[in-house]
Amino acid sequence: MTLPGIFMTFDVECSMGGAWGNPTLKPISPRVGMMGEYGDKKLGIPLICDILSRNDLKATFFVEPFNDDLGWPGETEPVVRYLVERGQDVQLHIHPNHVHYGLHKAGKPFKKTDQMADLSLEWQTELITRGADLLETWTGTRPIAFRAGNMGASEETLAALADAGLWIDSSYTFPYVGGQCRFAETERYNGGKWYGEVLEVALSAYRQPNFPGLHPAKPVDLMGSSFEECRDAARLICDAGGDTVAILHSFSLFKVRDHQYTGGKLNRVVTRRFEKFCGWMNAVRAQYPARTFAELGRLVREEGYQPKAVPPCTINKPLRALVRKAVQGVNNFYWF
Repeated sequence: MTLPGIFMTFDVECSMGGAWGNPTLKPISPRVGMMGEYGDKKLGIPLICDILSRNDLKATFFVEPFNDDLGWPGETEPVVRYLVERGQDVQLHIHPNHVHYGLHKAGKPFKKTDQMADLSLEWQTELITRGADLLETWTGTRPIAFRAGNMGASEETLAALADAGLWIDSSYTFPYVGGQCRFAETERYNGGKWYGEVLEVALSAYRQPNFPGLHPAKPVDLMGSSFEECRDAARLICDAGGDTVAILHSFSLFKVRDHQYTGGKLNRVVTRRFEKFCGWMNAVRAQYPARTFAELGRLVREEGYQPKAVPPCTINKPLRALVRKAVQGVNNFYWF
């Protein structure tokens, strides 16, 4: 029997840096937003890969490929090649505003939205196809999996994926449904389920008790949740039979002074959480296998593995959650 696994995933992207609101500003470059280059320090993907390597882990990096449109031609391919050289899994991530910003700067018609689900089926399919083509050119392998920027996908996005030849998605997360996540799905779940030809593997999340100051539910995101919360959620989800998908971003391990990403410095709190989570994943891999989306594709195609949708779990430790909130509040100060 193939056990449910734990997927460590990263959204690899660049911030708009305030450029939509202020034409004198420029979006953040891949060199900074993805690689985290500040002098001789590389606090983004290189640091992430080093921590993964120390724990003999591979992760899935959902890469936004349209940074030429932000005014940074030729800077994304080296990032992707670096990930491939480090043995990591590269899949597709799209923020439509990247392409829309390029259209805007070229004086062409555009729709100012960063939500895939706001776009026509035809435009979604074109963006996904173009993005997959770029990643295939850079890696030599066509991606099979996708995650929408802001989790802003819908069931129609899954139809666009199928039209573009991709068949795994990881945009659904139940805390955001009814908001930025546009799925009409009424069932709240972790794990995975099929929508026609496309397998949806949810970004995992957990419920919290009805307690003042706590959100009803949170994704398994090491920026917004403690190591202990993410670990406990992963255990509960896998023990129920579902795959666990955790998330960070390419810029999660460093702090910046402002929207233009000046003064990057190590985010010690988030980095420590990530180190501890990787150490735990390495220690429990016999019980909870560490997986990538490329491996999941192989398991489904070659071994008949079928992920399972499971009900949301609840972590009922409000005092621990409040301590975490206090730590994050202090950590939000740049000089901490």
